[in-house]
Amino acid sequence: MDSSNTFSERFKTAPANQACAHAGSMAPVKLAMVSCGLGNVNRGFEVSTARWYSALKNDPRLDIRLFAGGNFPDSTWVANLPRDFLLRWPLFIASLFNKRRVWEFAYGSEMVTFAIGLLPHIFNYQPDVVWTKEAPFGYVLIFFRDLLRLKFKVVIANGGGFKPNTVKLFDYVQHLQPSSYEAALSFGIPKDKMQVLPHFARYVQPDKPRDEVRKEFGIEPDDFAVIAVSAWNCHHKRIDYIINEVARIDDPRVKLIMCGHPEPDTAYLKELGKRVLGDRIQWLTLPAEGVHRALYASDAYVIASIDEVFGAATIEAALAEKPIACHPNAGTNYILGDFVGNSDLTKDGELAARLTQIRVDPPTKERLKEIRDSVNSKFSEEVLCNRFADAVVGLKQKSL
Repeated sequence: MDSSNTFSERFKTAPANQACAHAGSMAPVKLAMVSCGLGNVNRGFEVSTARWYSALKNDPRLDIRLFAGGNFPDSTWVANLPRDFLLRWPLFIASLFNKRRVWEFAYGSEMVTFAIGLLPHIFNYQPDVVWTKEAPFGYVLIFFRDLLRLKFKVVIANGGGFKPNTVKLFDYVQHLQPSSYEAALSFGIPKDKMQVLPHFARYVQPDKPRDEVRKEFGIEPDDFAVIAVSAWNCHHKRIDYIINEVARIDDPRVKLIMCGHPEPDTAYLKELGKRVLGDRIQWLTLPAEGVHRALYASDAYVIASIDEVFGAATIEAALAEKPIACHPNAGTNYILGDFVGNSDLTKDGELAARLTQIRVDPPTKERLKEIRDSVNSKFSEEVLCNRFADAVVGLKQKSL
């Protein structure tokens, strides 16, 4: 196994004063950070893009701009046909017959129209590097770049679990964990075209007493509140499994908070939740601060994905010192390491048993702090942002 592009001495960055001195010797690299759904959708793709931008925008090595498909603070709006607009009106009837396929078509239409809408901004801004998490959008942009003989590089942050064959056309690949890097290396993508550079996560604990924050979410002192932070779908995030497992715990004091964004399965999931949990479940689409408040108020965090590339919300849960119920996979193993546990969430009853164990015999405060410190040491914002800027600067220098 090649580990040269993981967390090693090789990728420790120079001190900030050295970086600034270097920045003064060359023009800042023009970096366009792009998110087609930002401002309209609140998934991990959009949240992580906005978070990178806010952390990097004052780096003197970068002249950075954020391009969004919706109304988002400090961003440049790009004309497009948003997926939710298409699903609400022109594609509504079609979606009644095949919600998943129609949603994929609407999302694809959003990305294509966004790429076309971005072109005037590309001509005006003339970026050196364009960064995206959405591979289909990247393909369209690369097509126009080559057609128009433009010079910018396109970076894909592989948060969608794209296979090596999907990311091979990009100029640089940002892998969020080692397993996808190793797969790409075995496929034949050169190591100088990629590295492991995970997203960082932030958790800001509310300054109110926890009992007061719990009241905001309707959580009583003797309730046991389980939180899931993810897109509301069955095929990947397995929200139906979570709902059914919580319903197995026959106690009205066990509540479920679903934080996320609607997807095609959402209507079915809400109907299922109402049927098996009644008023024990609530569905919330919240900004980052609101998610932190919900985590603070909750007693346990769950993610039921069998395959997960990364999971910024899982990092936030660990930083919030919450007990975590998850299935061991590439993403959770990378984030939690030896603390991932051995719950097999492919089995019915396994999550219910794990949550009951957490409720009856919760991890000690010392154990939760140990997990927090372990996670924090791997996903430090300062270290990762310096590495991100170094990679962008290095990519520009290679093209000179």
